[in-house]
Amino acid sequence: MDTVSLEHQIQSVQRHISFLKKEQMALLRDLHLEILRLQKRCSELTHDLEMREAQSHQQEEASRELESKCRALESQLAARTAANAELRREVAQREALVSALRCSLRSEERRFLEELRRRSHRATPPPQEPPDQGGAQPNAPSPPGAPGDPE
Repeated sequence: MDTVSLEHQIQSVQRHISFLKKEQMALLRDLHLEILRLQKRCSELTHDLEMREAQSHQQEEASRELESKCRALESQLAARTAANAELRREVAQREALVSALRCSLRSEERRFLEELRRRSHRATPPPQEPPDQGGAQPNAPSPPGAPGDPE
């Protein structure tokens, strides 16, 4: 019986070894498939990361470009604001000058009209009185004590 039992044990061990080999082969195949799946996923993730980095780089580049344009526009705005302020000061100065010139013109116009009136009064002779029948001259002074003398 020893031989039969030993043969039985050998067959049993061989079956176990065969079973273990099949299990090992299935496990190795599954592990290999898992490795391939993980490698594929790693490649996909690497590609996604590279795409995101490229997009991030492009966004950073666009952001830097926009910031540069923004600074340039802010600089232009500051320059135009300063120019605008200078123009406003100049306009205010010119308005003050115009106002002063208008006042001066009005004053000159008043003086001119006054001078014109004064000259007009000098140029027109005073109205003449009708000659007196007493033979007195119209512009001659009356003798003292004459009638109409206020003294």
